[in-house]
Amino acid sequence: MYKTKLLTGILLVLAVLFSQVGIVLAAPAPQETTTISGTIQIIQTETDQNGVTTVLVTLLDTTTGLTQIVRLSVETAAGIVTPVGTGLVTITTDANGNQVVTPDTSKINQVVDIPSTDVITGEEPTAETVHPIAAILAKFFGVEPSVVQGYHDDGYGFGVIAQAMWMAKGLGEGDMANADLILAAKKSGDYSAFTLLDGSTPTNWGQFKKAVMGKDKKNLGVIVSGHAETDQTQAQWNNGHGNGNGNGKDNNPGKGKDKNKNP
Repeated sequence: MYKTKLLTGILLVLAVLFSQVGIVLAAPAPQETTTISGTIQIIQTETDQNGVTTVLVTLLDTTTGLTQIVRLSVETAAGIVTPVGTGLVTITTDANGNQVVTPDTSKINQVVDIPSTDVITGEEPTAETVHPIAAILAKFFGVEPSVVQGYHDDGYGFGVIAQAMWMAKGLGEGDMANADLILAAKKSGDYSAFTLLDGSTPTNWGQFKKAVMGKDKKNLGVIVSGHAETDQTQAQWNNGHGNGNGNGKDNNPGKGKDKNKNP
């Protein structure tokens, strides 16, 4: 009887020890912290149906060339360190005491390192996201990023979009309203809606582009690289790019000589 109780006691002790070891072995491993690095392309806020605001940061991986979007809390984004100060967003309060979160555009094109543990996971972005190149073109031509993104979503390449917007700038004194018509003409091959400075109608894309843009180096590459000028005016465009229709300027006024001199 004594031996039976002793054996039972030993078995109970062993059972307790094995159960504790099992709990330790089953415990999840600590989450490994990695760093998400890249060049900031876009910073935008998103507010869900519950009124909670988060920050979406589009990063361009400088090694792979791929883009990714990470979601951060407002507080985390406000404390992210970049070479240009701190804070991807600024937090202020309006007259009614409501929190106002404003993306800091000075952080665009800055390299940032974000700990993976700071990223909010499990939520897909619901706000309309914009391709980094669309954002660059939008900033250069002074339009909303969604406009350029819309052109791209319609099937136009960014190179053609850049050309069309530059042509619209030349035709309409900086007005981008003609970009829609120019892209539509590019797709259909019908350029009858446009009249060149010499009164003719372009018959193809190459002729149309050359008539409006001349031989100047105006393409997507110079915009993305930051080498393009942003202060072109209609006068600058027309000077030397058309026949003038009587509106040309004399570049050397008052310097002509009268060869029929009176004796």
